[in-house]
Amino acid sequence: MEFNGDKYLHSGLKHTIYSEEVSVDDISAGGWDVVSITDLDTINKITSNEKNYPKEFSVSDTILGVIININGRWGEWRLTKNASGGKMNVRCEISEGAVNYEGRFLDINSGENNSYVEIELTLKGEHAEPNDWTSGNDIVEENTCCYQLVADPDNKVIVSGCEFTGSEIGNDNLDLILPALFSGWFKKNLSTFDRIFAVILIGLRAKNGDFQWLYPSAYSYAANSSLDNQTTGFGILTLIDGRTDTGKLQQSVDISALRLVKKFGANLALVISKEMFVKHILSKAAVGLIKNSQESDFRISDSGLSLTNAREMIWQDFDAGEGKTVSPVLPKHGFILTLQSDYIHITLQGAHYRPQEGVTVYMGLEQNFRYKVGKNARGEPVFVPDEKGLGDAQVSCSVKFDRWMQVMEITMGVIASIAAVISLGTVTYGAITARAATTLIAAERESAVMFSVNAAEAEIVTAEAMAVARSIANGAVSNPTIFNIVKMASAITAAIAGTAAGAIAISEAIYKSNYDDVPSFYHFASIITGTSVWPHMENMTLKSASLADSFVIGLELK
Repeated sequence: MEFNGDKYLHSGLKHTIYSEEVSVDDISAGGWDVVSITDLDTINKITSNEKNYPKEFSVSDTILGVIININGRWGEWRLTKNASGGKMNVRCEISEGAVNYEGRFLDINSGENNSYVEIELTLKGEHAEPNDWTSGNDIVEENTCCYQLVADPDNKVIVSGCEFTGSEIGNDNLDLILPALFSGWFKKNLSTFDRIFAVILIGLRAKNGDFQWLYPSAYSYAANSSLDNQTTGFGILTLIDGRTDTGKLQQSVDISALRLVKKFGANLALVISKEMFVKHILSKAAVGLIKNSQESDFRISDSGLSLTNAREMIWQDFDAGEGKTVSPVLPKHGFILTLQSDYIHITLQGAHYRPQEGVTVYMGLEQNFRYKVGKNARGEPVFVPDEKGLGDAQVSCSVKFDRWMQVMEITMGVIASIAAVISLGTVTYGAITARAATTLIAAERESAVMFSVNAAEAEIVTAEAMAVARSIANGAVSNPTIFNIVKMASAITAAIAGTAAGAIAISEAIYKSNYDDVPSFYHFASIITGTSVWPHMENMTLKSASLADSFVIGLELK
């Protein structure tokens, strides 16, 4: 039977860093791998910089035997909130214009109150020279392709709305005739509207091979507005990691991503899907958490939303003090790692060991890992653990007896040994032992006694926690909940920064909120902005990074 871990899940860049807590909605990439979304004001700024739209219009047609001529000049062409999927609506302002028929000249506008025609169009990828758009981080290969998103003149253009302010345009049903005349003009002249909305580079090679998975292999675009019509986003949609099948994917963006990053002063959201976060970031964390493991020892669920161990494995040989170790065995599928909303979550179930003849201890662990953005000594953004003490962890244990004898005496010994493992090197041993004892439940019919430990309730001296974390970062195997925090932080940092952080940097980041020596995720973000390019936006400032059932980076484009 195939494992489906999801059923086990719980319900030029600059740097300006915001790290205050912000409640988040879950954000989806909609089946795409990496989505880059900006807002309406920004995309209009991008396209208006080009000024590549027709300056004048002239149409002549015969309606019911009457020759009608319209002539004039266009004002600005701007995207509107009326966007849905692949359909883009552009409002074309008429700065001046007149209708000539039967010897009469009628102004289309009323004074400075300009008229407009709104059209619905689609975009297409137009081939361009890759070297015109690549950054220094990328290598152009023979098969590298570059696509500029421009209006598609071969697709049907629809006049979706209009307003003519001239006082006499309502005469003789001209307000009904003009839209049809303009529709004909747009069909013939849309090719002159050659603004570049965005640029996508496919098939680049990364100078740093650790990040090759981030590079696009297929693309599309989408525009959507929120239900309240207050937020409109335009997005570049990409598949990465060599994936190219876009057939079943929809042209849609999650506006929640924009709402999230706007709270930090950003106008561009980079969304890395949950599936890619699990595959390329959490898979590396799993290797650090489980003894003598490699990525091939773990299997990603069918949906791509979680991963699990594909074989029986030893969790770790945890130091229990006085020369003793505890080495729980994890059954196949006993380890589950995933991203859940705004935190990373570990489930361990069925881990077991024999402390003595006739006794088996079964352990379960639920632990959450939260992250935030800080600033290192160079003023660069860093993605760091938001942890304290022994971590947000719940350990549950069941002591199973081959024979029902000396139960409480043996159980208290097991509690003491597990408390020693969890609290090694700290003063929390007594408190953990006492609290665990209060949770004891005996089940004679099952020949078992159950108890639990809530690590979050244990008060710990910061200096002790730092010392434990530093020793773990240097190779010690102890204190399972802190071990998980350190190994997770090390893996996440290495995966998004491209380089490992030292033991001191990791321990001080976790327990002193000192991020001076933590490497930045600057390069990670620049790969996405360097392959899904927003023209004319030369200044980008990193603003935020968040977990929101996906990995979301916020930037400000200027």
